[in-house]
Amino acid sequence: IFFIHCNAQQSSDFVVPRIAPLTVCPVTGVYFRSEGLIQADGEPTGNFLCGVSPPQEIDKAIDDISELDYADHELWDEVIWPALYHRVPAFGEVKVKSSWAGLYEYNTLDQNAIIDFHPEMENVIMVNGFSGHGLQQSPASGRAVAELISCDSRFATLDLSVFSFERCCENRPVFEQGIV
Repeated sequence: IFFIHCNAQQSSDFVVPRIAPLTVCPVTGVYFRSEGLIQADGEPTGNFLCGVSPPQEIDKAIDDISELDYADHELWDEVIWPALYHRVPAFGEVKVKSSWAGLYEYNTLDQNAIIDFHPEMENVIMVNGFSGHGLQQSPASGRAVAELISCDSRFATLDLSVFSFERCCENRPVFEQGIV
């Protein structure tokens, strides 16, 4: 993950994003979002978080965990920055302020949630495997679990049965585009 600052000014050539939601390039998987809210003077900070999950074939940390001791700046130069610049030309003037690398925990079947009772322990409900979007989905997941508990083991508001543990046992992945 790279923490960047964009100091570019608005111009007729390009727009500088003031505040950006999580934005994912569907081609490269490179993502960015604004970091920090608004400064005291009411202006955006110009700070962004960005990154990409490297493909397995080039992910050095798969074979050597010590590779997580530093962020891969070649990945920045060769993949992330060109994709950012292509999507937002103002990012041609970004400065990397800091970076870090780390493990990414997820459900290895499909990187999606498991929301279900454990098949062998009736008093255990599993709510896990979200990859990086667990925080985003936590309000709905919390409601779903409350419904499982209070509505005779069924979902009442949203049918989230697609996220059953059974799909893992039966090797039925639920794939989603844009997971970062």
